[in-house]
Amino acid sequence: MLTFTGDRLAEGRFDFQPSERRADARVVNPGQPVVFRFGRCEVRPACREVFVDGLRKSLQPRPFNLLLHLIEHRHRVLSIDELLDAIWRDEEVQIGSLATAIARIRAVLGDGLSGNGPLIQTCHRVGYRFVATVYSE
Repeated sequence: MLTFTGDRLAEGRFDFQPSERRADARVVNPGQPVVFRFGRCEVRPACREVFVDGLRKSLQPRPFNLLLHLIEHRHRVLSIDELLDAIWRDEEVQIGSLATAIARIRAVLGDGLSGNGPLIQTCHRVGYRFVATVYSE
């Protein structure tokens, strides 16, 4: 069970008890943008929603967290190890889990840029980088 505290709840911020925080739970910081827009896509972190061409798309928790992490660190290539540590934390996972999550993101977003290339660049044997121009509000 997750525990929320009163004042922070009113501010839209949630405090999780450390023993109760799940690996797929992600706290949205008050200073974090409300919406990320790129190409034909829109990501709303607080609502955990993804829209493509105005239509809401379903994305599982881990791929959603991975997408947010890639967007937030889009100015550089993120190594495979860094991504595994950030998204799966202390869990024992294989690199295939990361590749599967990237594939799910790509399947949901499509090309996302009206044919102008991929949103997520694969840097073989190194990692991934979010390459679309992102506008945030």
